[in-house]
Amino acid sequence: MHHADTTYRHFTDEEIDRANHTDILFLAEKYGYEPEKAGQKAVHMKHSGGLYLFPESNRFFQWTGPDGGIKGGAVDFVMKEEKVSFGEAVGKLLGKEYATCTCERKPYQKCPRKPLVLPDKAKNFKRAYWYLTSVRGIDQEIVRFFMGQKMIYLEEKHGNCVFVGYDSDGTAKYCAMRAASEKSSFKMDAENSDKSYPFFHEGKSDLLIVSESPIDLMSHATLAKVYYSLDWTRDHRVSLGCLWDGALERYLKNHSQIKRLVFAVDNDYLSRDKNGVLTNWGQRTAARWCQKYGAKGYECAIHRPHLKDFNLDLTEMRKGRTPKELDRQRESQLQAEFEKDAAEDPLEEQEEEEER
Repeated sequence: MHHADTTYRHFTDEEIDRANHTDILFLAEKYGYEPEKAGQKAVHMKHSGGLYLFPESNRFFQWTGPDGGIKGGAVDFVMKEEKVSFGEAVGKLLGKEYATCTCERKPYQKCPRKPLVLPDKAKNFKRAYWYLTSVRGIDQEIVRFFMGQKMIYLEEKHGNCVFVGYDSDGTAKYCAMRAASEKSSFKMDAENSDKSYPFFHEGKSDLLIVSESPIDLMSHATLAKVYYSLDWTRDHRVSLGCLWDGALERYLKNHSQIKRLVFAVDNDYLSRDKNGVLTNWGQRTAARWCQKYGAKGYECAIHRPHLKDFNLDLTEMRKGRTPKELDRQRESQLQAEFEKDAAEDPLEEQEEEEER
């Protein structure tokens, strides 16, 4: 938050630091918020819409509502709650006159989602067709099928591939766009797009295959058809657009015949968390979903790609590489990462420094 306030100069750095060390969870409770655990480090405030506190760092982040996007420490929190200047907030936290004003908390009212407006279609979809079949290696019949279902087209203005998800009445609810180019990694969802409505194929079996993106869905279908001679249309397929299972929940609710789930999400074996630790987000989530949906009575399994995702597997196999070769590539990449970690082990560096 901006601290453009003439009273700022009246306080020393030590005083400001002391004010910011006021327990932010204590402050929130004094302002009438009720805490509830939200994650490993975050505490969510009930009925706030999106106010999260991080006791470990003594900071907050307001995700939604009129104060959406505001974050900071204890001083910023008082400024947000009482609409006072920086100097006044510091004074309240340091002085005897400081008193919180307890307010009645009204549940956060989420604004109703506006209708989705799809981007205008180009006169022809040749560029999207070329990109998906030639660059991404997806089977031509599969691309034509989804284009025929009005689920894939080329955007007129920017030439992006557009992927659309519909509700049961045929109304477009979800729209994802990505550049139809080898040189661009652009991708985004259209405004008012609802991820709980998936890009999907409705099959005839009791099996649902879950992917992260429409391209992954079609890549998995292509591998099934081209390399394993399977009928790709037989099973249900959904793309979640991320690692959130809202679209899966919705699809299962409307398809009671489904008894089996296969999670075919990314194999993030080279990804790292904020601390630099190798963390396979896709496979970790898939394992969690197996527990969640297994407890609901579904038979669950994980189909893990050899490399990062099924499209990368597909494009490499299109070049003539075998699954065993892809496995060896993954193992060598992981080995290189492990060796890199070992070379940068802080304990070893410390020991070397002590020896000097």
